Amino acid sequence: MCVFKLYFLIISTLLLSACAIVPGGEVYIGKEAEALSKKTPSITTEQIEFHKITAQNTKKTATKKHRPYRNFKLEQQVKSYSYKVGAGDVLQVTVWEHPELLNLGATGLPAIGFQIDSRGYIFYPYVGRFQVAGKSVNGVRTSLSEALSKYIENPQLDVRVTKYAAKKVYLTGQVVKPLPLTLSGQAITLLDAINQAGGVTKNANLDDVVVIRKGKRRHIDLYALMHFGDMRQNILLRDGDQIHVADQKVKYAYMMGQVRSPIAVQLPDRGVTLAEALGKAGGINELTANAKAVYVIRESHQKGMVAKVHMLDLSNMAAMVLAAKFELKNEDVVYVAKSPIVKWNQLLSVITPSLTSLNSIATTKTNLNTAF
Repeated sequence: MCVFKLYFLIISTLLLSACAIVPGGEVYIGKEAEALSKKTPSITTEQIEFHKITAQNTKKTATKKHRPYRNFKLEQQVKSYSYKVGAGDVLQVTVWEHPELLNLGATGLPAIGFQIDSRGYIFYPYVGRFQVAGKSVNGVRTSLSEALSKYIENPQLDVRVTKYAAKKVYLTGQVVKPLPLTLSGQAITLLDAINQAGGVTKNANLDDVVVIRKGKRRHIDLYALMHFGDMRQNILLRDGDQIHVADQKVKYAYMMGQVRSPIAVQLPDRGVTLAEALGKAGGINELTANAKAVYVIRESHQKGMVAKVHMLDLSNMAAMVLAAKFELKNEDVVYVAKSPIVKWNQLLSVITPSLTSLNSIATTKTNLNTAF
């Protein structure tokens, strides 16, 4: 059900039951609304939470207090980081005083090295097929030295990776250069990866960056990390990690009913209060509004409940103090009811033509009787 259809149903329920909630609520409903209520699922007052806006529930959401933090766990992980070679990586192996063991190409010059095949093996002279995947460079050196010692006395080896290709992390979404990033012998953190991708775009949602690792999602506050140095949000990346920077979704609250300009008010990150939103809508229409019946309607998260309705009586101007502290949330609907006198005038406007017609018929009948 779309959000506006849901709120229409909620407002319809409020209009029917408002006389039991606050004085001056909507009490009239026409045939069209009755027909609509039969076609759509009804929402009863038992499915709506009602709350008066008070000093206790108008405290503005506390702003996050950002400050720099060290991440000792990450520092230790970076310090002890050791790259494990894998399929696609290329190794260069040098055995001192044994040039015959150089990996020579067809021209007789040293080739690029020993590329690890899809099963994690290289082919090395004397040793033959040798499994290296999953080992660190030091691990490869130790294992290969032991294997060569059967043919060479006390072999002195140097092993290094000349090409990294086995392990990658993937950056998607609102980064300047969405790309797969190849891991290497140097530890790479989330912040490193973002920087290597050229940073984030202007439309990036820094408050909720998602890192997916082996099917599990972790939410990162990149804003705190990048702007305040909160290193607790930084993590060491591993092979296969997916980093997604979502776009920043625009949030709105909707001003409806007896306001001068029914509009959608954009909600910035700092938030918007009820008073600010009413100001953006031109304020309450003094000629038609019932200041005692101002509703803020939002989704309820309680089981069995559909909506949460906050009510404020603005007939006392001191209540604007509460309105100035009550923060609106995404997709809130602010509804200002009609004044009782306006509803009475509207009712008269419907009745008066009928009375005029009846009076006209009666006059015509009298005239006809007189004529005959």
